[in-house]
Amino acid sequence: MAEALLELSGIKYHHKIPSPSIFKPFNKIQGLGINNISLNLISGNIIGLVGPNGAGKTTLMKLLAGLLIPDDGKIKFNGKELENIIRPNWTKKMIGMMPENVHWYGSSTPFKVIERLFTIRNMKNNKIEKFLDFVGLGIKAHDSLDSLSQGMHQRLSLACALIGSPDILLLDEPMNGLDPVAREAFAGVLRNLANQGKAILISSHQLAELERMVDSVILMHEGEIIEEGNLEEIRSKYGIHNDLILKFPNEIKNLNEIFSKNKFEHLKIKQYEDGDTFTIKIKSPNEGWDIKTKQEILECFMLNKTIPFDFRSQKIELVEILSAVTGLDVDKVGMSLREKKE
Repeated sequence: MAEALLELSGIKYHHKIPSPSIFKPFNKIQGLGINNISLNLISGNIIGLVGPNGAGKTTLMKLLAGLLIPDDGKIKFNGKELENIIRPNWTKKMIGMMPENVHWYGSSTPFKVIERLFTIRNMKNNKIEKFLDFVGLGIKAHDSLDSLSQGMHQRLSLACALIGSPDILLLDEPMNGLDPVAREAFAGVLRNLANQGKAILISSHQLAELERMVDSVILMHEGEIIEEGNLEEIRSKYGIHNDLILKFPNEIKNLNEIFSKNKFEHLKIKQYEDGDTFTIKIKSPNEGWDIKTKQEILECFMLNKTIPFDFRSQKIELVEILSAVTGLDVDKVGMSLREKKE
């Protein structure tokens, strides 16, 4: 079994909000934060950290990076409890962090950026080219920052996080602004790092991208971890299955008749106009779909001589999983996610 590089147990932190009064001008009160967080970052594993805005993801990432000091709880590194967590110097060599939306611009080059950071860290500069090659920036090492694509900017941010060869990587929305090709390449670099024994924690709203990359996920809500594990296992546990989507060029007038004839009237079916086409959405039964049932549904329409031009399973979004786990209405959970995308 792979070792836990970092173990958090009962970690608590609450932001301090200024609340001055005449007699206490510097008074502060306890604000939002995280409560009773326990998790393990395992060598060689990529973990996705997901949740709506305000769930506590950024606070947790900053605590792991040593930018915030926990109010309570225990931290172990390589099985040894860190007694001096009020001084976060221990994070400097152990953890590399890639913040969200780092903007690289100017006439400098990736080589000069890394060279400067090597100098600050008092490291030898004779391996910079090889270092940039690893993240796919070797051929762009001496190009100006202004000429680099967003994908190259993300690679440079990752390179900065890797300086000092940290055991743990914390990546905040690393796929932002990347096209599909760049995402695939970036995911390959991360898997290579995991194969070298790095523990990687990725905070992201892009569940579809995370699912292809991570070994497990942590779901956060209102400052707490509400579920963790393999995404497929979480879906099965809460009965979250893909709805069926069928698209037609025209409205299906006899929809109820089609389904009642074939004993599918128990299914929840919704038809709606979608641009210049019509979409039929069939809610998944609690046990999910089997191949035979989906085939029979398609045959219902074919026998009625109304063949869909598109027949597929709807992608399960993060908001639906969070709704099932928290018990909150989809619209209520989804509001903060939609605000994030905007």
